[in-house]
Parts: sequence; C-alpha cells; structure tokens
Amino acid sequence: MSLRALRTLVAIGRKGSFAAAAAQVGLTQAAVSLQMKALEEEFGVELFDRSGGRPRFNAAGRLALERAEEILALYDELRAQLNPEGSLPGAIVLGVIPSALTGPVPEALAALKRTYPQLQVRIRSGISDALAPRVEEADLDVALISEPPYALPAHCEWRAYDEEPFYVVGPPGMTARDDVEWFRDLPFVRFDKTAWTGAMVEGQLMARGIRPRDVIELDSMEAVLSLVEQGLGVAVVPLNRARLHEASRRFSLLPFGDPQLRRRVGIYEKRRHPGRAITDFLYDTLREICSP
Repeated sequence: MSLRALRTLVAIGRKGSFAAAAAQVGLTQAAVSLQMKALEEEFGVELFDRSGGRPRFNAAGRLALERAEEILALYDELRAQLNPEGSLPGAIVLGVIPSALTGPVPEALAALKRTYPQLQVRIRSGISDALAPRVEEADLDVALISEPPYALPAHCEWRAYDEEPFYVVGPPGMTARDDVEWFRDLPFVRFDKTAWTGAMVEGQLMARGIRPRDVIELDSMEAVLSLVEQGLGVAVVPLNRARLHEASRRFSLLPFGDPQLRRRVGIYEKRRHPGRAITDFLYDTLREICSP
C-alpha cells in the first residue's frame, strides 16, 4: 500500500469521481482505476459499488476513506515534527485568490521578505475551491482563500483575517434607489455560480426573488468587471478596502443584500507543517493590515 494510492483514494472521496480525482492527482483515469484495484486486492475487499454507471463508495470504501485521511494526516504531522527544531524551509508555495493580490497581500509579502530575506515565496493564483484541495493534498503549503463552505479535514484549519462586503457593480453614471432596478434594466454578468463566491451570490438572489433577465457567466472576476466597465451589464462582487476605493472611481456601486452580504477571507493550511512560523507571521501581518 502506497501513500500515493491513499491520496488518490481521498481525492476520489472529495471530487466524487475517478475522472475528477485523476485530474487532481495528475494521473490518467485508467491509472486511478488500477490503483484502486490494487488497494482492493491488498485489503481483500471491494471498496466501490460498480453496479451503476459510476463507481461509488460502499460501506468498506467509506471506512477505508476515513482511515486513509487519518493516515495521511499522521504522516504529514510526523514530517513536520521531524523538521529540525528552529529550522525553517527555504521556500513556501502560497496559493492566493486574485482579489487578495490587489488587496493586502503585496504589503504582507513585503513584510515577510524583510523578516525572512532568504525565503523564496512561490505564488499560485486561483479560485478558493481550486486552491483548498491543493493545501489538503500538500501541493500548496498555505492558501489565502474565502471561508470554505464545508467541514474541514481534521488536519487542516482556516483562520479569518479580513471580511469583504458584496456590491452590485454597474457602468459609470448609473443611478437607482435599489439594485433591483439595475438587475431589471441590464443583463447580469455573473461569476461562475458553482464557485464558492458565485454560489453565495446565487443564494442571495434566490432568497430575494431576483431573477435577472439575461445572464452572462464567466470564470474570471476581472473579466466580469471588464464587461461591466464596457456597459454590457451589472455584476455582484466582493470588494476589499483597496479594491473598493479603485472600483468607486470606475463603476457605479450599490451594497448587495439586506443586510449587506459579506464573505470572510482567511489563511488555510495544515495544522502542523515545517513553515508554520512563517505562515503565523503572514497571518498576523494580514490581520494588522486589514484591521480598521
């Protein structure tokens, strides 16, 4: 039994299919199937119900998944504990949502480099729901993401450092008493509703009974804002303080929701890892920068 096979098993549990897990762990779907067959032969029991169109965990598979998560957490904890006391890694790989890169992160990274001048920081940009699994799978050391909408694995934690209110963003010069008029008069340029942030917006629209007349759906927040700036519609986006100041010069803005919808942004990492002192410093710096 290999740790790689266990990580693949966990990826299947989190992604819901062999194909999606294969994309996450960097294997072909056929290779994932072979890994799972090998695990079943080693355990002497089937882990999946293959009677339907797609393999699903059976009772034995759910137990194996639970134990695999525990084994991987223990392994990662051991690796962190064996790191020589007081030593620090020479590099960390940091996942960051794009909005944070235009907010407090550059200032925090500058402070980090002043304190740890030899440290190499490698940045990977992406949306929250793509970055979180990469932390869980040890592909990233830490990620700056919005609050996960699910129960976290026991070996991971998320700590908030900022809160971002949502605004309806319209072309310059628009006036209205409330955002309902904007949704009625212009198409809705939507950020992917399957993403965490997009799902929050969709839930609020449904709760308020707002059904935009036309919808353009994109997977990039910057692309959404570019279309709005060209007068092609209105959008709903979270804005940190730096982005709010910039957006107020480029767009017409109205608070979204009553009370105004907000999302929390934080630092997501494993509870134990060799760079914990570094990420604690980064977290404290971000909180200080974002404090009112």
